[in-house]
Amino acid sequence: MLKKIVSCLAIFAIIFGSLAACSSNSSGGKDGNQTVTIWSWRKQDASIWKEVQKKLNEKGKKITIKFRDFTPTQYDASLQTAMKGGKGPDILTLRGGAGISKYAEAGQLVALDDKVPGLKDFTDGILSQVKTNGKAYAVPFAIQTSQFFYNKDIFAKYNLQEPKTWDDLINIMDTLKSKNVTPMAVSGREGWALNLIVDSVGASSLGDEWVQGLIDGKNKFSDPKFVDVLKRINDLKKYFQDGYSAASYQDMETLFTQGKVAMIVDGIWAVNTLQSQNPNLKIGSFLAPPVDESQQPHVYAFVDGGYGVNAKSKVKDAALEVLKFTATKEYAQMYTDTFGEIPAYPGITPTKGTEMLKVAMDNYKNRAINKLFRIRSPFSQGDPGIDTELAAGMQSLLAGKQTPQQLADKIQKDISKWYKPFQK
Repeated sequence: MLKKIVSCLAIFAIIFGSLAACSSNSSGGKDGNQTVTIWSWRKQDASIWKEVQKKLNEKGKKITIKFRDFTPTQYDASLQTAMKGGKGPDILTLRGGAGISKYAEAGQLVALDDKVPGLKDFTDGILSQVKTNGKAYAVPFAIQTSQFFYNKDIFAKYNLQEPKTWDDLINIMDTLKSKNVTPMAVSGREGWALNLIVDSVGASSLGDEWVQGLIDGKNKFSDPKFVDVLKRINDLKKYFQDGYSAASYQDMETLFTQGKVAMIVDGIWAVNTLQSQNPNLKIGSFLAPPVDESQQPHVYAFVDGGYGVNAKSKVKDAALEVLKFTATKEYAQMYTDTFGEIPAYPGITPTKGTEMLKVAMDNYKNRAINKLFRIRSPFSQGDPGIDTELAAGMQSLLAGKQTPQQLADKIQKDISKWYKPFQK
């Protein structure tokens, strides 16, 4: 109990210290210079905001950016408390989808459609993940994708090629297992990591037309098409590492970087970590193969987050100038070259970064689905949302506690409690 009390006091200290800092930082200086505060869970962003300030100053904008990062697990609570108290930062780094809509619906964000011209350059699919009631409330900054990563040396040793169909993938798994090589590692302990497998397989299996029907309420999660995705993933568990149900996300990545397994499903954000753990590891990637060879594989791509302006900011015009710059090709190029991530702005070619980043950007450009069914989708914006439902459900499914059909039925039933198109 004492530890809990101390922990709570520490969190309150962070929050209220942040409130005080924010109230004193957002101001206009005597020389016309204005200070814009930015909060984020991304500590690494400090460097790029320094560069943004430099670029704005070169363009004659008298703006100073004061960036503050928070521990990722404490950020959402700190930001929400500050915003409720009317003392939030001038610019909020927001998680996409529901992470933006909850502030927009509360009237705490500035609608940006007619204030940030660069938003017109983003694709409709990307903008949909920063919109609420048809209006954009944030400038998207990064795209994340999930895909299979494989050890090129292991594949070469057994003359294996990237699979074109689901049967090809199963044949690869069987070959590896026959050679006493563990085909695949997963993080059974962390449901969100299991969700990445559903994203990957579902992207190549469901199709935009079917997902649009799901969004419209004409199709259901309990339909055979979605159940088949769950069934095929469940069928893979015989190829997972021993003890996978207790394995953490880090355990999964470590097994892969140590060459103890041939494949994992992970986000593009993981590549730098994987390479840093083993610089000699030769990584290849492929999208989840479709069942039918006549079909093309696709990738599930989603907006990591966006930048929004506090409706109560005292330096709103300066904050909007910062956002205008983040909605440019110049900023997107800076972003991908700084972090090795896929920028939300289209048409960027990285001048730095891994080969995997280039492949992921090409997949995003040419193979991304346009209609989302899981993270950042319409089904993640209520309670219970698809993210938490599926995370717990996948753990239960792989443990043999329910069938694919039972899990699909439960998801449909629970989301129907709040998702209006399912209530027709």
